[in-house]
Amino acid sequence: LDTIPPALRDRLEVITYPGYTRDEKFNIAKTHLIPKVIENHGIKNSKVKLEFDDSGIHQVIDGYTREAGVRGLERELSAVVRKITRKIAEGE
Repeated sequence: LDTIPPALRDRLEVITYPGYTRDEKFNIAKTHLIPKVIENHGIKNSKVKLEFDDSGIHQVIDGYTREAGVRGLERELSAVVRKITRKIAEGE
C-alpha cells in the first residue's frame, strides 16, 4: 500500500488477504511438505537420507515464495528434491 498515492488510497477499498506467516510456512514445510515431497520422488525408500536444514528451508521461503499460500513452497521444494534425485541417479 505504500506505493499507492494517498489520494487514490482514500478512494479504494482495501481488502486484506490473510496468508501464512514465515514461521507458519516453515512449520508446514517441516512437518508436512518435505516428507510428502521426499516420498513422492522415491527417496524415502532409497539408501540416501535426505534432510533439509532450517536455514535452507528459510532460504526457499524468503527467496522463492511470495504468495500467501503454500502451493508455491511445495513446488519449489519439489524442484530442489528433483535436482537431488537426478544427481543421485547420475551417481553423484
